[in-house]
Formats: sequence, C-alpha cells, structure tokens
Amino acid sequence: MARYDAIRAIGESVLELMRDACPVAELQFPSPPKFELASFNQLVDAQTPPPEGFYLCLWRAGIGGMPRNLPPRRTREGLVYRPSLPIDLHFLLLPVARSADRQAQMLGWALVFMHDLPVLTGETINRYTKGAPAVFAPEESVELIADPLQTADYLALWDRVKSGFQAGMTYVARMVLLDSDRPETLGAPVVERRFGLATPGGGS
Repeated sequence: MARYDAIRAIGESVLELMRDACPVAELQFPSPPKFELASFNQLVDAQTPPPEGFYLCLWRAGIGGMPRNLPPRRTREGLVYRPSLPIDLHFLLLPVARSADRQAQMLGWALVFMHDLPVLTGETINRYTKGAPAVFAPEESVELIADPLQTADYLALWDRVKSGFQAGMTYVARMVLLDSDRPETLGAPVVERRFGLATPGGGS
C-alpha cells in the first residue's frame, strides 16, 4: 500500500542506488553520468542526443494480476478506506553512451547491478526519494524482476524510440498497491434477523 506517487518513488530510488554503486572511474566517463527518470521524448531527438548515463523509462503500466475486488484498506488507527489499486509497472533501463564499447560496458554493469539489487523495502524507497511525506510504509517492499520482451513488443518499442534506442533491459514491479484516500461507506452491523413467518391463525 503506497501513496499515488509510488511510481515516481520506485524509479528515483533505483536510480539513486545505481548512482551510489556506479564505478564511474572504471567506465571512464568523460563527464559525470546522468541517472534520470526519462520519457521516450527525451531519447528520440537525434539533434540533441541525451548525455551519457542511465535512463529509466516507464513504458507501460497495467492493473495487477490480483482481482480488483480487494477488501477495504484499514489503517492502524481503525479508519477504513476504499480498496487499494494493484498495478504492474514496466520499466525500460537504457544505458546511453557515445561509443559502442562504453555502452556495452555500461549495459553489462547495469544488468549485474539489477540482478544483485535486493528487494526494495519501504524504508529504502522513502530514504532515496524527493519530498517530505513518506510514500511507502516501512514494512512494505517492491521487487523489480527482469522481464525480457517478446519480439513483437521489442519491435514496438524500437518503433517508438527509433534513433535514440540503444540496447537495454526491461523490468517489472508487480502488484504495487496504490492507496485510495476515499473513506469506505460501511453498512450498519446486523443485530437481528426477521424470517417473515406467518403467525398462527393469521391469513398470512
């Protein structure tokens, strides 16, 4: 269960963890690399290619596999809200470089980093995200799983990115629960039952 800005928070926390772990000297960057949440529009302009670095793009989001009729959300204080919305988030991680050899090195490092990345706890995500309010509860967690694309999906992505596309990997965060702030209307508790039986000697 998380606030509506969970999508941004997940992306930011992954990129900040990458920034902390990146072997900048070994990869021989001519200038500090970028670690940025990006849209495809930032990557497709051949006139102004993006600076070298690692870009995380949210390319698809959908309703999670769990049925949507989840039970109402109940807080520790006993307040009851409408059920949370389960979503799956599909990210594309793109290492962008001016030369093929550096891009290949960046891709190799990024794949190993994501493979070794532990499950992100709510505490970790909150620590690496911008803004004061906590997005996730400390006991919550998110896991990004490698999710290689089918050929048709890969070609569709290639068509969208065109000249800005370099080799990358797709990941999915499943069943991220976005909380609703709307209180749930609950009916009054049942205190008696009426069977509607006819009374003796009565007509009905």
